[in-house]
Amino acid sequence: MRYGRSVFALSAAALAAALLTSAAAGEPQSLSATIDGTAFVSDDDGITLIPLGNRSGSFTLVAITAGGSAYPPPKTPLDRLSITCSGLEAGKPLHLDSKDFGRAECDATFARGVKPMGGDPDAEYRLDKRHADNRFDVETAAGKRYAGRFQLHFVDAAGAAHVLSDGRFDAEDRQY
Repeated sequence: MRYGRSVFALSAAALAAALLTSAAAGEPQSLSATIDGTAFVSDDDGITLIPLGNRSGSFTLVAITAGGSAYPPPKTPLDRLSITCSGLEAGKPLHLDSKDFGRAECDATFARGVKPMGGDPDAEYRLDKRHADNRFDVETAAGKRYAGRFQLHFVDAAGAAHVLSDGRFDAEDRQY
């Protein structure tokens, strides 16, 4: 009987957190880019922006293929982009270039064909930290909302180059 109450309490807490997050959300988030000529688009539920609020301004921006957060989960593989760096300050623009992405604390990954219920992706790309055209710009910052553009250059396990270009995002820190 104790186990049943614990599961119920945990489920109720998770549901309450989900309802609070969606109820407090402002405008829908968006993220889009082109990778190797193929569109990558995420939607409001597939984007997570986490500014850590520390002195270095560390942040993570994660996005999965649009519809990837639906219930029931999609049966098709998803793509996932993750960008982590520092320098983000509330209400201020930010410009990160190849010099910034060359630092150890800045990184980005792109996984293609992630299985919805686990398993290895079809391909994983890591940031080419030496590429001169890597950039990430927060052009507007208002409250907890950030919007901007990015372009990143990746390499796969075989060393082949992959370009994520024309990246645009409009994301909100929805932590409480």
